[in-house]
Amino acid sequence: MDLRIDIELKEGLLWVTASGGVKFESALRLLRQVCDAAAEDHISRILVDALAVEGELAAHERYRIGVDLATYVMHREIDVKMALVGLLPALNGFGALVAQNRGMDARVFAAPDEAVIWLNDLPAEPPRESARTFIQDR
Repeated sequence: MDLRIDIELKEGLLWVTASGGVKFESALRLLRQVCDAAAEDHISRILVDALAVEGELAAHERYRIGVDLATYVMHREIDVKMALVGLLPALNGFGALVAQNRGMDARVFAAPDEAVIWLNDLPAEPPRESARTFIQDR
């Protein structure tokens, strides 16, 4: 099964629910799309719920995702704080650590409520009138 995401605005956060099998190319592409959606909607807080993601990326792929995503948001001047929720083996925190070391505010959590607490350390954003939902990949 391919990696897929659903995106919605929930409690002032861009809430992303990911499911399916993780692969390097699709994971990086979808994370970039999530950052673009956040920038388009003027949202700075992103929660990626990857609890339903299966599979495992190699260490060098996790490293590249961290580097590439941090570089992408900096070049596009997208100011985001990203919380990723997931468990081993799909998420282990290495990619987020690499992104942090390159200036992106990203962390991995085991449960959504922990991620929401961390994300809510930012000032609240004004609510948007409509939430956007879409499914991407392939």
